[in-house]
Amino acid sequence: MVYKYIDIVGTSNTDITDAVNNAFQEASKTVKNIKWGELGRITFRVEDGRKMEYQTEVRIGFEILREDRK
Repeated sequence: MVYKYIDIVGTSNTDITDAVNNAFQEASKTVKNIKWGELGRITFRVEDGRKMEYQTEVRIGFEILREDRK
């Protein structure tokens, strides 16, 4: 088997879990055969002294499938 991964950033105005879920849901719209995920750095955006948005770096791993594979 061969795997590949991509790094993406999920965002949420409510919490960190929602940011991770948003990243996974968006990735799963175009990436098939997702097998694992890894949470990286967590940050948040501040505007006018208020926390406005959570940002999570997420690594998504997926299996490469070939049509000629038996």
